[in-house]
Amino acid sequence: MSICKVVMLVLLAGLAAGFAFAQNQTAEEIYRARAVAMGAGAAGALEIHVTRWTTDDERQALANTLVQKGQEEFVKELRKQDETGWSRTQGGRGMRGEPSVRMRYAFEFTQADGSRVLILVTDRPLGFGEVMRASRSSEYDVSAIVLEMKKGDDGKETGEGTLYAGAKLSYDADKKQIKVESLEEQPVRLTEVTREK
Repeated sequence: MSICKVVMLVLLAGLAAGFAFAQNQTAEEIYRARAVAMGAGAAGALEIHVTRWTTDDERQALANTLVQKGQEEFVKELRKQDETGWSRTQGGRGMRGEPSVRMRYAFEFTQADGSRVLILVTDRPLGFGEVMRASRSSEYDVSAIVLEMKKGDDGKETGEGTLYAGAKLSYDADKKQIKVESLEEQPVRLTEVTREK
């Protein structure tokens, strides 16, 4: 879904420019999705819980840190944020064998066609061996889930999305844009997304 990368660019660039989006801080939303990893030839279920939305001040602090100090300091700032929710696979585990993945950033906005876009971000857990080898993937220490949800005639929300298991963020001062580079050639597709609550 090409919108996902564009949404991250627009959102983060908007934050850097100082745009504010009002939304209630508390949330209690549950989503279920079918996750399809095309490169690995694997599929499974993913459960996503949003417990609160990131505040304007938190978003601005993250954007300022990324623009002024780069991704390494951005990740440190992200880890200071209060939890905004979590996700886990059908086996009750998160990415890389953790019991669940704790989200540190949650944002939503409505597009012109009425669809809702949710952006959930966390620092990507890195394996010990990966860090010790100083592999290229250790630079991609941000993960993101982007969902695009639409309400049907029956009032139920369904949609699709993308899971970026590893991403690298950088700021292009000439274009005044934040660039998102994905570690995977084919990020995980999220299909059959339904809002359960």
